[in-house]
Amino acid sequence: MSALTVNLPDNLHEKAREVAASKNLSMDALVTIALTQSLSRLVAEPHLEERAARATGKGITDFLAQVPDADLPESDRLPEGYQGKQ
Repeated sequence: MSALTVNLPDNLHEKAREVAASKNLSMDALVTIALTQSLSRLVAEPHLEERAARATGKGITDFLAQVPDADLPESDRLPEGYQGKQ
């Protein structure tokens, strides 16, 4: 493991302390969890990008083709004239 010193605004540091205490975590554990989550959003996973590049949409098309052709119940219908999000 390695050590890292980080300067935080006082309000962020206090909030981190509160969250760590409420979850019964050390500050080290909280920072590790938060950094891991943030990095997973920022850094693309190569295997996911490769799978996405191979996607054709055929699987979902085949799946949807199995749905019986039936009228929607009234509760699932959109209002007459609905144009969607503009």
